[in-house]
Formats: sequence, C-alpha cells, structure tokens
Amino acid sequence: MPTETDLEIIRTCLLIFAIVGIFGNVNIICATFQNKTLQHKCGVMLAILACCDSLCLLNEFQSFLRMTLKLTESTLRKCFWANSSYVFIEPLEVYMIFALAVDRLIALNFVVLYRTVNRNKYLLILVTPGILFGFIFLVVSMVQLDDSDVDPCILPNSMPPNVSNIWNQYNLWGAVATLLVYIYTYMVVYCCTFKNKTEKNIVIQKAILNTVIVGAAVFSISSVLSASLIAVTSNMKDPPLDPDTVSTYAVIPGLISYSCNFYVYYWRSTDYRNAFIKQLCCGKVLTTQDKVVSVMSVSNVSVSKQRATLL
Repeated sequence: MPTETDLEIIRTCLLIFAIVGIFGNVNIICATFQNKTLQHKCGVMLAILACCDSLCLLNEFQSFLRMTLKLTESTLRKCFWANSSYVFIEPLEVYMIFALAVDRLIALNFVVLYRTVNRNKYLLILVTPGILFGFIFLVVSMVQLDDSDVDPCILPNSMPPNVSNIWNQYNLWGAVATLLVYIYTYMVVYCCTFKNKTEKNIVIQKAILNTVIVGAAVFSISSVLSASLIAVTSNMKDPPLDPDTVSTYAVIPGLISYSCNFYVYYWRSTDYRNAFIKQLCCGKVLTTQDKVVSVMSVSNVSVSKQRATLL
C-alpha cells in the first residue's frame, strides 16, 4: 500500500500539473478558436487533444481534493462513478495522440488526398474510433462493478482489475504504435528523395513533423515506461516494489503528457507562439516579421515571406 509520504508526493504533483497543464491547454483551445490559420485539420486535432488533456487534469485535480480531504479510501463502485468521465476520456486521449501520428503519415504520403478531403468528414472518421474505445472501457467497467475496497481512489483502481489490466495494455501498445508510426514517417521524410516534391515542401514537412513529434515522444516514452512497470510488478509473484504503489506513481508520467503540449508548441511553432503571446497580452498586436515560418514550424527553420498551411 502507498505510504503517507507517497500520497503527499502524488498530491503535490497533482496540484502543480493541474494548474500548469490546464493553463496551457486552455490557451491552445482559445488560440485555435480565435485564429483561422490554426483551424486546419492538424490544428483542430491538437485542440481536441487539448480538451481531452484538460478533462484528464480536472479529474486528477479531483483526486487531489480527495487526498487533501483524506477521502482516498473507497469502494470500487463509488470510485468508478467518481472517475467515470476519466474512464471514458483517458482512452480517447491516448487514441488522439496515435491519431495525430496517423494524420502526419497521411499528410506526408497522400498529399493530394489530404489537401482535398473535407476537413469535418476527415476529422469525424479519424476521431470516432477513440470515442468508441472510451465507451467500451466505460461500459465494460460498469457491468463488472462490485463493492470491494480500493485505496487510493485513482484511475487504475476505478476499474475492475481485469479491465484495469486491459487498460494498461491499451496504453502500452497505443504508445508503442504511436512511436512506430512516427519512426516510419520520420524515416520517409529524412531518408526518401521526394522526387515529386520541391525542396521547400520537404523543409515544411520536416518542420511540421519535428514539432508534433516532441509531444508524442514525451507521451510514448512515459507511457511505455509506466505501463511496463505496472505490468511487470502486477504479474510477479514476489515483486520488489508494491504494485499499488507503482500504480499510484504511474500517474506522474500521465500528468506530464497532459501538461506539456502548450509549452512544446510555444517553443517549436512561431504561429502558436505569436497567438499565445497575443492572447496573453490581451490582444496586443505583434510586430509583423519579415520571415514567417510554417504553421507547425521549428523555430529555426523558416520559409521566406510565405506562410505554409496544412490544409
């Protein structure tokens, strides 16, 4: 069982990441809503991901309140209903990161199709499977509820043990699949000649990929490590670490993944950075630059006097 020190460490992390992460995700959502240049297919998907991340952080903040009020002990049934929205939204969030990898793969390998397909239909097709995954975890957990004791009441303990194990595997292989898709796309961009593309397009595509892949790498690496550790300790007869304690600390990589995107975009994308500065400065107009980088560009890669889009 987690000690008081363990719970205090987790409680502090929950509060810090909730504040930092929700601030950043709200900025992403507002910037996308207010700037048409960010409302391309990839930009809307990033805004959807920010919504998912914000909801995950709000549920984690709920866990912070329970720990602060010493209400960590619960039954499986009560814990599930307290975290039911989290049980649904977290699998969707994991899928959205994978969907972004697929989006980059399509954008780089099927350029004409990507530019001509209707945005709303494209997003509906790409996002719907994640919604279905969320409903599956929600419904399957719901039909297997009982009144067994759980402590602390956190996401992995909000589902029946067999569903929680499947959820852990889903996160693990979702992260692995995301990494594999990005590795393949990265190899296509950097190792192929792109005979039908100009040098400018190659630069733009590299810049787009280099921005999105940072957040995906943070998610994938942290998810693989935490999910692997949970899987190993849960299946060992005499594990060196308490499985409940490992599951409790496994929330920290998730918090990092939920909170990092705003800071990655601010660092890597000039368009997002300008949008963030403008809205944080209450609408202050930024000085027009001579060189404008692509919508998802790396800060040191520019395309002179021409804005690239992902439409």
